[in-house]
Amino acid sequence: MNDPSQFDPSEVQGGGLRQALPALVWDAALPVIVFNVLTHRGVSTLWALAAGGIFPALNIARGWIQTRRLEPLGLIVMSFLAVGTATSLISGSVLFALIKESFLTATFGFICLGSLLGQRPLLFYISRQFVAGSDPVRLEWWNGLWQYEAFRSGMRFVTAMWGVVYLIEALVRVGFALTLTPATVVAVSPIMAFAVTVVMIAWTRRYMLAMRERRMRALQVTEAG
Repeated sequence: MNDPSQFDPSEVQGGGLRQALPALVWDAALPVIVFNVLTHRGVSTLWALAAGGIFPALNIARGWIQTRRLEPLGLIVMSFLAVGTATSLISGSVLFALIKESFLTATFGFICLGSLLGQRPLLFYISRQFVAGSDPVRLEWWNGLWQYEAFRSGMRFVTAMWGVVYLIEALVRVGFALTLTPATVVAVSPIMAFAVTVVMIAWTRRYMLAMRERRMRALQVTEAG
């Protein structure tokens, strides 16, 4: 049961994309719609940005109500949304309101890289949630894969790539805020965020599939020998 050749990376991709669809509406579409509606009605840019930021927080709360579980990353998201919006309103800075999401993105990147120093990297746990869910049998199977060196190095490499990519995305977001209009940033930033996430999920799936294929070839060579 713990043979990594039995791992189907397509389950990570399918689970990840299904997980992303509701967030696409709450974290991307609704903030853009609310921002444009409010600004066209004369609401200040700062308050329109703050209003749009409510929906990602509601999405996290919705997930908690459905599962009765709140992941550590969810707590980080809600904390940054609350602190970022409050600071933006107090300071009156539109720029800070535009780049506060970059702090969250960068934090996720640093958490990924920092987790490489721990016993197991962050993407091991995120992938486990998508693949195994709360199924105790599949959880035991996924945890058992850690005994294989190829699986451990693969999880660490994937986690490192996610960390680097999200740090780069955070810098690009800040660049957008400094060079583009607020309306453009609000429209482009979430699209870029979801594009990066989908690309990384697809890449992770391909990488894990290649890792499984290499493991299967190695097993075949061993059995043939």
